[in-house]
Amino acid sequence: MQAKGLEKMPARPRIPDPRKGALEKFAFDLRQLGRGKVGVSWIADQEDTGVSRPALYAALSGTRLPNGITVSTLLRWWAGNPDEENPDVQSRDPIWGWIARLPAGSDAHTQANEWKQRYLRLSRAESKRRSTKNRSWKPTPPVQIDTPREQHLMIEQIKDLIERTGLSQDMWLLFGPETVRIERYLSGQVIPYYFWTYHIVLNCRAFIPDLRVEDETRRLNVLAELARRARVRERRIARNASPARRGRG
Repeated sequence: MQAKGLEKMPARPRIPDPRKGALEKFAFDLRQLGRGKVGVSWIADQEDTGVSRPALYAALSGTRLPNGITVSTLLRWWAGNPDEENPDVQSRDPIWGWIARLPAGSDAHTQANEWKQRYLRLSRAESKRRSTKNRSWKPTPPVQIDTPREQHLMIEQIKDLIERTGLSQDMWLLFGPETVRIERYLSGQVIPYYFWTYHIVLNCRAFIPDLRVEDETRRLNVLAELARRARVRERRIARNASPARRGRG
C-alpha cells in the first residue's frame, strides 16, 4: 500500500544488521518491506490500531522479538492491503484474522501468509533459544505494588461488558470452565492478552446482539496494553524506592 505519508523513522533509529542473526534479519527485511509505504506514525494513528507507536518502531530495531500483534499490525499495511479486505469475512483469530479477509489467491494474501509463517518460525526458534540458554543473571527481587488506575479502568470496562449480558452473577453460563480465569482478570491478579480479550467479547456477543466484536476487542486490547505498561512503571518506582536500592546509592 502506497504511502499517504511516507515512512519517517525517529531520530537516530537503530538499524538492524542482517548478518547478526535471524532476529535482526527479520527486522531489517521488515523495514525494507515498509519502504515507500504508509509510515509507522500513520499506522499508529489509525482507529483500528491497538499497538502504540513506540512498540511498532521497536519491532524494527531487531533488539528483541516483538509480539505477534505488533508484527501483524505492520504487516497488515505493508504486506497486506486493508483496502482489499472483505469486512463480511469473520475470523476467530484476533491477531492474524485480517489475512482471511483478503481475496484468496491475491498477491496481498500470499505475501501476508508468507510473512506470518516466517514470524511464527522465528518466534518458535527464539523461544527454544531462550529455554536452552544458560542464564547466569539473578532475577530482580519481586516488589509489591497496588493495582494501578489504568488496570482498574480495564477491569471496570470488562465488568461493564459482562453486566450488559445480564449474567454478571452467573458468569459460569458465559465462560464455562474458563470462569476462574476470567475472575483472575477481574480481581487484578492477571492482565488478559489478545486471545482472552477476544474470548471474553465473543462469549458476551451471544447475549448482546449489537456488540461489534472486533471493535470491542480492539478497545479492550488498548486498555490491557496501557495496564501492562502501568504495572511496569509502578514496579520500577517501587524498586527505586526500596531500602536495598537506596543503600547501594
